[in-house]
Amino acid sequence: MSGQTLTDRIAAAQYTLTGSEVCRAVCKATTHEQTPPKKKHLEYLIQATQETNVNVPQMADTLMERAGNASWVVVFKALIATHHLMVHGNEAMTCPHLSDATVAT
Repeated sequence: MSGQTLTDRIAAAQYTLTGSEVCRAVCKATTHEQTPPKKKHLEYLIQATQETNVNVPQMADTLMERAGNASWVVVFKALIATHHLMVHGNEAMTCPHLSDATVAT
């Protein structure tokens, strides 16, 4: 059993029900666990930036939503994931959306 909180599990389940696998991966990469984001979730997000049928603005919005979380762990992981996407993701797809996104407070 992983150390995910109930909140993390519920959020991931909500994204699964809505059919947003990218948002689910963002949620799983930015859990409340005090461990680094799992490599498989970051790799999934990087791969998603290469796809044409992925909603990158929705991914950016979800990352920025997670960056506005009350938990410092979630915020830190959202920033790590954002940095990882900007460095390793498809620049043409990722950078314009992540640089335009604003953190919800």
